[in-house]
Amino acid sequence: MRRYQDEDRLYSFAVVADTHLNQTETGSDSPFEINRRANRRLRHVINDMNQRDLAHVVHLGDVVHPVPSNLELYEGAATQFFNQVAELQHPLYVVPGNHDVGDKTISWGPAGTVRQPYLDAWSEYFGDHYFHFSVQDVHFIGLNIQLYGSGLQMESTQRQWLADVLEQCKNKRIMLFSHYPPYLLDPKEKEHYDNLGDIGRQEILDLIKTCSIEALFAGHVHHFWYNSYERCHFYLLPSTAFTRQDYSEMFRIPPADDACGRNDLPKLGYMIVHVYEHGHQFEIVRCNGRELENYPIDAVRPCRINPVNPDTNQFPVMGFDLRHDWCETVQIPPLGGLDEFDRKSVRNDYAMLAVWEMGVKHLRIPASDLMDDVRRQRLRDLTNLGFAFTLFSSASEALNILPLVEANSPLIRDWEISGHLQDLLAVAAKLSPSTRQHDVSLYFSLLRSKADILKTKKTYYHVINHGFTASDTNTDLLMKLESATSVFDGVVFRCGLYDSIEDTIDTAMSVRAHTGLKTSIHLRVSADNPAQFQQDDELLCNRLARTMCYSWYRGFHQIYCDTLTDNERGYFPRIGVLDRSSNPRNGFNIVKCLHSLFNELGKVKSWSSTAHGDAVDVVSIVAEHGAFTMFLFQPDSNAEVSELAKISKGTWVNWSEAELVDQAPHTNGLPLARIHRTSV
Repeated sequence: MRRYQDEDRLYSFAVVADTHLNQTETGSDSPFEINRRANRRLRHVINDMNQRDLAHVVHLGDVVHPVPSNLELYEGAATQFFNQVAELQHPLYVVPGNHDVGDKTISWGPAGTVRQPYLDAWSEYFGDHYFHFSVQDVHFIGLNIQLYGSGLQMESTQRQWLADVLEQCKNKRIMLFSHYPPYLLDPKEKEHYDNLGDIGRQEILDLIKTCSIEALFAGHVHHFWYNSYERCHFYLLPSTAFTRQDYSEMFRIPPADDACGRNDLPKLGYMIVHVYEHGHQFEIVRCNGRELENYPIDAVRPCRINPVNPDTNQFPVMGFDLRHDWCETVQIPPLGGLDEFDRKSVRNDYAMLAVWEMGVKHLRIPASDLMDDVRRQRLRDLTNLGFAFTLFSSASEALNILPLVEANSPLIRDWEISGHLQDLLAVAAKLSPSTRQHDVSLYFSLLRSKADILKTKKTYYHVINHGFTASDTNTDLLMKLESATSVFDGVVFRCGLYDSIEDTIDTAMSVRAHTGLKTSIHLRVSADNPAQFQQDDELLCNRLARTMCYSWYRGFHQIYCDTLTDNERGYFPRIGVLDRSSNPRNGFNIVKCLHSLFNELGKVKSWSSTAHGDAVDVVSIVAEHGAFTMFLFQPDSNAEVSELAKISKGTWVNWSEAELVDQAPHTNGLPLARIHRTSV
């Protein structure tokens, strides 16, 4: 059962961080050329927020880029900010950042630390340093976090004010806002430029624990991270202006721009928080560095596709195999910019963010992820966000893994083991009494021998193959499955890049109906040849779209695409839905939009598929709340959108913007989708 449903939403609000406004439209006192775009980028964000239903907006600081020691530039930037937010149609609350009132108190910092003249400048141009207000029994508290450890009079004044506010808020839900985060990776990490020192950090963490803070929002780092402390959801937000280039060390490929990582466009944006009676959900709005000139405000509100996430998705038809390290800790080197005396450790959370944005619920991980303390804690965090994990291992290591599965069964929904049939049956006989007691479903995936592959008359490669295929129903192999039901709960199928997904799903469901075994499918998006680089993005996108549509029709929710992030080296090189900078590819947009549209349209009533010439398959679906038509292109197709548009009129899906538009967009070989709503 979903914990969050749209009809139960109380309201939504936005959180913005690190706008870094300049003193003039294109001028900047920064040595980085990309900073000159900050004003125009914020203008786009304001325009975007004005087209949304928001209760209010909270700004997490670093409002302006010029620091208050240069009062003339500071004043000019403040004026620019207020000219822009005059257009904002929602109440705005702002806490100061280090660019606004000075850095936290550190002796080795490159800029001036917080002091009374800087606090006075903020008071003159922006007003209050901290705030609190309530909306429907949720209390919002914003702090001037730079004051902690400063020894200034305002530090003790704010501390007493906060104690009084918390006394008033007993038994209320509380959300907390600050500029500096208490920590990035670990509550016990060493202090560096981007976290709080011991005094401020401990006070905030004690506050979270004693007052049961529901959520903490922080900026400063210009990148997204999610942590959980006690029962508090802890979000670090991206910037609207630029990314911090030192954190580009998290990624496996060079920056795609000439700004050395400072202009990583897909990572720019802001957050929307949806508040429910019990809990909240978050949504990252990727602005992709879009800019508006002086107030060409768009009065037309786009028809957006409302996103779903693992907790709200009723039709999670596409899962992913997390082959790359989804919990990798990276050492950020001291480069002489903001840190020079030690490395700082961070985790790359962009893969997690991407699967959240796509509405992906089901994730597949190797057994080794359960053996590490840090990863186990991370699994707890993500399970609480609504993700469901499938563990996989070989039969030879299964008995050694069992104690870990037993101890951590709430984190694991399914466990796949792979091996030869007799080995699997022998091992499973020892596993199943415990896995069934702990409510973990045990699946088996048949390890294919060289002889098995040669029987198919396909080229044999020196690689591992496992899982049943749709063609196995033509042999007596699946007949043996009935003997496995006493020790196994499910069976794994695989579907190659050019295999029929319809046949594979139908076969899996037939096996389920005849044996009672659950079934799951590995959707391979690599070529059969381990040396061939599968980098046809259009082929991948059409494959994903066809699979998701047919899965939606059949009600089959146990498919794992085997590639989330590009694998451009090693065996079976292929592209995924994210590049090696963890930025979205076209496949990301398609999975995200389809999951969202399926939830809007509801259960499928009918399905039909017809060929339109040799280039396009037309899939027509009638659902509870509307009709859906998908045009799927064959490889190397030259079909024209204008010709397809004659077939069907209606509202079309713009994948990249997650919007519905009146005219069919140019496909460039990507799937084309039309939607017609009949009711909501």
